[in-house]
Amino acid sequence: MLRLRLALILVLLFSAVFGIVSVYQSQVFEVSAVDIIGNSRLSAAEVEAIAAIPDGATLLRFPADEMVQRLVENPWIESATVTRDFPDTARIHIAERVPFAQVDLGGAAFWLVSRSGVMIAQQTPETTSTLIVIRDIAGLDPRQGVKTVSEPLLNSLDVWAGLSEELQSLTRALSAPSIDKTALITHDDVEIFIGSADDIDKKDAVARGILGEQQGNVVSINVRTVDRPTWRGIGEE
Repeated sequence: MLRLRLALILVLLFSAVFGIVSVYQSQVFEVSAVDIIGNSRLSAAEVEAIAAIPDGATLLRFPADEMVQRLVENPWIESATVTRDFPDTARIHIAERVPFAQVDLGGAAFWLVSRSGVMIAQQTPETTSTLIVIRDIAGLDPRQGVKTVSEPLLNSLDVWAGLSEELQSLTRALSAPSIDKTALITHDDVEIFIGSADDIDKKDAVARGILGEQQGNVVSINVRTVDRPTWRGIGEE
């Protein structure tokens, strides 16, 4: 009787394993639909093409990790997840990088850069006119999809992120040949030397105060040392 029970258990286990393997190797749950979530700049077709789901893939034989790796290698995609929605849908959720500024290196196109400093892509100024221009970056070697190691550029991004909306609205460009020489250029061509992003809220407030008090009679402001600001008026040497 014991041998009969053991034999029955073995048969049942073999049948279960055989059934699982058969289902795994079959085309049951074959992927027939792809749901793309989170895309804005990239089209659903572009995201699906980047993910490159293999022909004949099923939700049980699904190279999710490989698809995620291909997705995040695209400079426009910051992160990605791939999940299964039975019985037949692969769901791809991405977070796109958002251009934060444009870097002018003197060419026909500007480099779009994210808030974290990742160089995203090149575009003509006409298509990115709403983004602040960062210029005069020395020795920058931009690589698409790679975070910059330029300290002046990273500092400039911190400076721009820390400015008030009021001072941002007055600024048309940032000049950053070095951290110490980082300056805002206003629409009225006033240079506001900011330097590092340290104490940016205080520097912002002092610079706005001088701009308001002088009302167009100033050509440069220096708030790099925020407790000892200086400014130069029109006609002064």
